[in-house]
Amino acid sequence: MKKLTIRTFALLAALALAICAVAFLCIRIALPYAGKSRSYRLLTAETEQLISTLRVTEKQDSEPLFTDFIRETGAFLFLLDGDQNPISPYTFEKTNAAAGSDGGFPFRFADSDDDYVLITQYNSSRSDELNGAILGSIPFAAATAVILCFLGAWLFSKHTTQPIIRIGKIAGKMAELDFSWYCPDLRNDEIGMLSASINEMSDKLRTALDELNLRNRTLKDEIALEREREQRRMLFFSGVSHELKTPIAIVIGQLEGMQAGIGVYKDREKYLARSADILRSLSSFIKEVLAVSHMDISDETEREAVSVSEEIRALIGEYSEYAEDNSITVLAEIQDDITVYGDKKLLTKALGNIIGNAVAHIPDNGNVKITLTKENCTELVVENSPAHISEEYLPRLFEAFYRADSSSEHGSGLGLYITRMIFEKYDIEYKIENTADGVKFTVNFG
Repeated sequence: MKKLTIRTFALLAALALAICAVAFLCIRIALPYAGKSRSYRLLTAETEQLISTLRVTEKQDSEPLFTDFIRETGAFLFLLDGDQNPISPYTFEKTNAAAGSDGGFPFRFADSDDDYVLITQYNSSRSDELNGAILGSIPFAAATAVILCFLGAWLFSKHTTQPIIRIGKIAGKMAELDFSWYCPDLRNDEIGMLSASINEMSDKLRTALDELNLRNRTLKDEIALEREREQRRMLFFSGVSHELKTPIAIVIGQLEGMQAGIGVYKDREKYLARSADILRSLSSFIKEVLAVSHMDISDETEREAVSVSEEIRALIGEYSEYAEDNSITVLAEIQDDITVYGDKKLLTKALGNIIGNAVAHIPDNGNVKITLTKENCTELVVENSPAHISEEYLPRLFEAFYRADSSSEHGSGLGLYITRMIFEKYDIEYKIENTADGVKFTVNFG
């Protein structure tokens, strides 16, 4: 017999014996009081019933009632006349018997106007006999209870602990990574649930080990992917170097020409202004490169309440002067009090890139329509017309340094690339597409 079975048997047997001992002790102590109290209540009820019967019975017919009452209850019965003298309940003549002192029940017979008082007194001899018989049976009952306690404790301990012992052995096999064992105790109780959980855990551990092996086999692929990302970063900064090379060379050439006073460069004011414009454009480009670099190496996703309605209205105001100078009409339908969560600076940068591109990449007298609504979700739509982007260029618009129009003088080729990084950082859905007479940029904030 296993240790768990022995401990369970001993605990259950001791508990059952303790319960039996307490029960027998309670019976031994409470039985006399409970029997006496119950007998008093029954005697009172029987007496009241007798009085009710005597009141509708003639005096000469009352003797059997008294006799039956004494035989059934075993009580002492005393009858008093109107002067409180004891009389015989059979002859109704005075006797020398001492009346009880437990009170009485007054009544009259049906055929008499004389007053009588009936007194009953509890006789404990019958209850004592019953209590003695019950107490005499306690040893036999106790012996039977002890045998049943030991037998029940043994059966219960065997039934309860054997499945647990089997589960323990199987768990030991699982600890050695042997998952070929299954618990057979599939029952509708907690042990059955434990067996099912062990089996489920075995399946999950086997699956986890298989997945771990698969991950180990694909570790080289992940390393290769990380190398590819690193190469992409190198290509990005190589592109940055390429983009910086031309404007810097132009500025250096202009400054050297002005220093030497060669040809057209004698007009210093003109070429100093050109150099300043190039450097300002270069400064803006460097800021965008730094923004891309910061987002690429930062995993932080700050979230605060950003009023998209106010930010878009502010951006429209910034581009209004450029739009007026180029006879561009900006139509805005902005729903009030629309808020999203994210970094205010980054979201404003992305929205500014979208609106700025829409205004900058249409001919004079064009239209830009900006709509911000919130129904099932918050949606921004920016559409400019007349405009068109070749379908072959659309998939590449969000690549770094890519320009669909190589002759365009606008931008550094990083605007939509930065916009993509910001939206992907906050899981914001976006798309750009051609319409019948223009280009539509849709942003779904969720």
